Amino acid sequence: MYRSSMLRRWLGFCLAGIAVCVVLPLADVAQGVEQPTSQDESRVERARTYFGDGELFDQDGVRHRFFSDLLHPHVVLINVVFTECRDACPLITKLLGQVKDRFGDTFGREVLFLSLSSDPFRDTPGTLKAFAKKHQADHSGWRFLSAEMDVMKPLLSRLGQWADDPADHQSLLLAGNASRSHWVKIRPDATPDFIYAELQRLAATP
Repeated sequence: MYRSSMLRRWLGFCLAGIAVCVVLPLADVAQGVEQPTSQDESRVERARTYFGDGELFDQDGVRHRFFSDLLHPHVVLINVVFTECRDACPLITKLLGQVKDRFGDTFGREVLFLSLSSDPFRDTPGTLKAFAKKHQADHSGWRFLSAEMDVMKPLLSRLGQWADDPADHQSLLLAGNASRSHWVKIRPDATPDFIYAELQRLAATP
């Protein structure tokens, strides 16, 4: 749930009037600077170690390694949901659907949407599939993901998104180009055009 206190704390890290800022908890991997090949490889390995490569399942029951299969090859937009949510999660999903539409037929090629469950006890491939279909978000480039608690809790904690009560998860969006170690946070009240532009900028990062 996106609470006003969370918004006030987060806005303290951002420039006035700007809906995006560097993800501070990931500063050790968020350099965003072109490096020689050997350093690129080292940076990738540091990122793999940081994020972990735990195995998650999606709404189709397909298993994915978090870093190797999902983060490293793509620009990603990450949000947190749980399928029993009745307020913020459907609204954010609708917003991201409007962003997806701006990509047209190119959606899912360079940019993936990753909706991570904050409720790994209850969110199964079946419940994730039902949620995605209900909100017109069941697309090949949009993965609704969960896993066992020993995978999801450390993963969401590293992203600064874990909450013991699934309903207390944050609604901030994380966007990143993992291969370039460039990450930003985006407020959930940003416009679809702004989010789309940020993702295009990340995809174009040299």
